[in-house]
Amino acid sequence: MSIVIKRPWLEEFLKRSGRRLLYGRRKTGKTFYARLVLRDYQYFIVRRGGVVYDPFEDQSFDLSAFLRICRSSDYIIVDEFHRLDPRFFDALQASVCCENLVLITSTLHYYKRFIEGREAPLLGLFSSRRVGLITPLELLSYRWSIEREVLFKHLVFYQEPTLIGWSLKDIVYSGREFARSLVGEVLEEEDYVYTRRFNAILGAIACGRNKLSEIAMYLYSRGLLDKPSTSLITKYIDIMVKTGLLERIEVWGRRRKSIYRHVSPLTETIYYLDTRYGFYDIDLEWGFIEKALNNIIPLLIEKFIERLLAELYGLKPVKILEPEIDIALVEYKQLRIVAEVKWVNKLSKREVLKIEEKLNRFPETRKILIVPDQSIVPETSLEVWDIEKIMKLSSRKQRNLG
Repeated sequence: MSIVIKRPWLEEFLKRSGRRLLYGRRKTGKTFYARLVLRDYQYFIVRRGGVVYDPFEDQSFDLSAFLRICRSSDYIIVDEFHRLDPRFFDALQASVCCENLVLITSTLHYYKRFIEGREAPLLGLFSSRRVGLITPLELLSYRWSIEREVLFKHLVFYQEPTLIGWSLKDIVYSGREFARSLVGEVLEEEDYVYTRRFNAILGAIACGRNKLSEIAMYLYSRGLLDKPSTSLITKYIDIMVKTGLLERIEVWGRRRKSIYRHVSPLTETIYYLDTRYGFYDIDLEWGFIEKALNNIIPLLIEKFIERLLAELYGLKPVKILEPEIDIALVEYKQLRIVAEVKWVNKLSKREVLKIEEKLNRFPETRKILIVPDQSIVPETSLEVWDIEKIMKLSSRKQRNLG
């Protein structure tokens, strides 16, 4: 039996009547959830070239035939609608199609030409929602049979819907091909070509070079730039932010300064393994990979918890570099939470004192130390969260949302 993670906000949106539009990066579960919730709707997917295909009847339709279906049917889902002939959008404006219509697109930027601007053909005709990765709060609402000691190691990857239920070994070995093809498909849908520069930028960021100057120097050292100038890579960075492959995080207290991170924990892991150890060229043994994962999984858990805290309290993540803080969350222009994540089996009193000293440099903020089990933490003035507390707070938040 497959695992289905409930996404209440998406379910509520889909159950509304009228014209709805879902957009977002490929492989985030848009189609799966729409078909799960809207079982009475006819489902069509638009192939490249504009042909409309019914996968259940194994039939293809040109636009004229499909418009006749639209006139006679009451409930329709059209997947990858952005590939349709522009005449379809004229028909929508003329109210030829049914009112209970759901459009889905695997683009994050390209689709905007249909709904934004004075000449946009769908302007004002659809309510829309972005579908991203599964959120930590959504994942924590499910009753997992995984032991708590390794639960978060799996949940960081289960943010990618296609990986839910897989073992870490399957995630890594299958992800070797999936990650690169996913990046290529995302860029292709947005009308970009996957090049060596895109590949190198993703590798650099996965290995911790997350500032523009560091990324430019990395590409220059590999002969991919004539000079280590940030102006030569900004267009690639901007494209990957627009298409949902990267996220831009503001550096707190540094005007117009940002760092860049992978959105997907899978692409971050695979590009890290490839850049550091040649994962695409060498058949690495699982024992070696497990040791390598010990370097990156704590960082993935840190970002997972950052995302959870942002969800719980409605705050925005920023990055503090001096001193370097694991998690910092703001509300408008006020720093609200600073937190350190120590995903280890033991903490000394000296280590805790250093954490206290660092976090106490930010008065008027909530200060949290996050560990797997609070029993490893000596006495401290900090607020201590562990897996048990995270689970309880997440359950309480879900009940309140329900």
